[in-house]
This record gives sequence, structure tokens and C-alpha cells, in this order.
Amino acid sequence: MEDIFVVKRCNRTIINGRRAGETSHLPPDAAVWYRIIDTRTRGFMGDGFDREEEARRACWQLNARSQMTAPQG
Repeated sequence: MEDIFVVKRCNRTIINGRRAGETSHLPPDAAVWYRIIDTRTRGFMGDGFDREEEARRACWQLNARSQMTAPQG
């Protein structure tokens, strides 16, 4: 049976702000994060994860629960 939930790597840009009176402005930082996507609806589940291992563990748990509650037959 195919997994319903899969991990997707997403790009993220972190914008560094500045306070009033500061003249220098740091450039944005490029980063990645991981999200769980529902393959049936193409929607994202919950918040994102900074570490891929955490996202995969949560994804595995969601898939395990969905297989236990899915009707057999």
C-alpha cells in the first residue's frame, strides 16, 4: 500500500530585520525546512520541521495510524 503522507523539502528565506537607527542591513539567509504533504489532497499537515529526521518520524507515525484505521476489504 502506498504511503498517504510524504516528506517534502522546501526552500525558506530568512529575512533579517533592522532596528531604528541601524544603517547596515544584513542580506537574507537561504535555508531549507521539511513539511509533510498529504498525497490525496496535496495539502500540508501541521507546521514544518527543521530536521528531516523529525519530519520522517512524524510522517511514519501518520502513515501507521492511517493504515490501522483504513477499512479493510
